[in-house]
Amino acid sequence: MSRKRIELSIVSFLIIAVLAYAGAGLVLSATRVASAERTLNMVVSHQNVLNSTFNDLDSQFSALSSGSAFNPQQAIVLVDRSISNSELATKTINADETSLSGVTSQLRSTRWLTMVGGTSLDREATRIGHAHNALGAARTIASDKVADGLFWHSLYASLADLTMLNTQSGAGDLAAAKTTLGTMQTDVDQAARQSTAPGLPAELHALMSDLQVFVVDYGKELDAKQAGDDTAAAGYQDALDSDLQKIGSYDIDKIGGEINAFYKPLIDRFNTEIAAATS
Repeated sequence: MSRKRIELSIVSFLIIAVLAYAGAGLVLSATRVASAERTLNMVVSHQNVLNSTFNDLDSQFSALSSGSAFNPQQAIVLVDRSISNSELATKTINADETSLSGVTSQLRSTRWLTMVGGTSLDREATRIGHAHNALGAARTIASDKVADGLFWHSLYASLADLTMLNTQSGAGDLAAAKTTLGTMQTDVDQAARQSTAPGLPAELHALMSDLQVFVVDYGKELDAKQAGDDTAAAGYQDALDSDLQKIGSYDIDKIGGEINAFYKPLIDRFNTEIAAATS
């Protein structure tokens, strides 16, 4: 075989090898991009569900707002539903994060073989990165909402106790009232511990401290009534009236606005990153 023919054969082989490499790289890149796209679309499809969960924030404190009649039992139902939705959202977020991490690893592996299709892989990796950022914000929101919801549950439970307590005390059933007061004290103390959860304004912790004082004064009044000391009972009633006046001075609508202001940047970040992931 002549030297020229050998050289031509080598050149032909190299051309075929380069074309095969390019073809294989394009096919592999396209396959990985398609896989990443399917995963990304699945994550984005959960956006409406997550936004709906974020909107459940209103249910946690709206029952106390000045524009609605307060029903503690209904409020507890709303808050418990919000907590369940946030816990479910966390599970969805964790599953989506796992899926995104899997396709991210695929996009980055054996890059020597996918250099030809590297641009499309890099573009997809950037979009996946935005989706990761969105889920990071969503996870924080969901986690904080669970902690906040537990506080509202305890607070509303204590107010439900108060409704029963007033009924029992008004009917003269002091023994039952003492039992209910013990339950209320447990709920109020728990709410006080939970009142420093992320997103809850300092006013709520102060409110719980005032409620703790109210419970103590209520107990003193019941003790005086059981002892038949009407004078002492009247004095404690004055203290209770003062406690209630202080508790009633808190602006619940303002507190709700502060809570919304805390979550708004996180929700905006989630929506912005999701928009970037789908662009």
